[in-house]
Amino acid sequence: MKNNTSRRAVLQSLIASAIIIGFDVSNRIWVTSASATSRFESLPPLDGVLYTDNTKLAAVSDDFGHIVHRQPIAVLEPGSISDIIRIIQFVRTYKIKIAARGQGHSTYGQSQVEAGVVINISTLNKIHSIVADRAIVDAGVVWSKLLQQTLPHSLTPPVLTDYIELSIGGTLSVGGIGGATHRYGVQIDNVLEVQVVTGEGKLETCSKFQNRDLFEAVLGGLGQCGIIVQATIKLIAAATNTRVFLLFYDDLATFTRDQRLLISDQRFNYEDA
Repeated sequence: MKNNTSRRAVLQSLIASAIIIGFDVSNRIWVTSASATSRFESLPPLDGVLYTDNTKLAAVSDDFGHIVHRQPIAVLEPGSISDIIRIIQFVRTYKIKIAARGQGHSTYGQSQVEAGVVINISTLNKIHSIVADRAIVDAGVVWSKLLQQTLPHSLTPPVLTDYIELSIGGTLSVGGIGGATHRYGVQIDNVLEVQVVTGEGKLETCSKFQNRDLFEAVLGGLGQCGIIVQATIKLIAAATNTRVFLLFYDDLATFTRDQRLLISDQRFNYEDA
């Protein structure tokens, strides 16, 4: 029992010494309990965790494209929207750059930042409500999770990307094209409202009827005009049955001609090629 208690005490001590408590402005480094020997600016209280270990930094220094590699100085896994507000207000004072990341499916480093802070929104993943025509979700929720919750109610988002293990905040930041786009537009055309944290660290609610300029800027804005933290998504009735047609081509010109025809006359609800 004494050995177990001793090990637990040592482990707790190590964890406590590794917790980030502030930022050394002069040397531009994060300060932990163990390294707090010089003057530093205290970090605001967080519900989540700010990481600086190499494993966490390496994980967000790459993306789906594997072309660009930028390493941040910290990774925030927020426990609340308030965490994002606090960290943006804090780092803005010291001109530290920010990048938001969902599932890291960007292709050219859009979710990376050199010597900045990556905000991993995947930890904000709560579905707040589902009603007849809409769902309110955190930006870190993946589309598959939302679909699992809406289908029992015979509801679905109008447009889904081919791969649905992507974060809602992520695809709304790039547009969100899917097999039903020819009928319903892209995913951002089916957003009723978003909550956004701006570069000043302010939480704004925006829609077509409120803060419309910001609403249109953040949807498809690659995270450059604010970070989407919550979204209200339009829902429609889900089909109870499907009939699938597979068409095979050996001529590209004929293939593209027919594809345009099928899209324009909208005879199918979903088309993928």
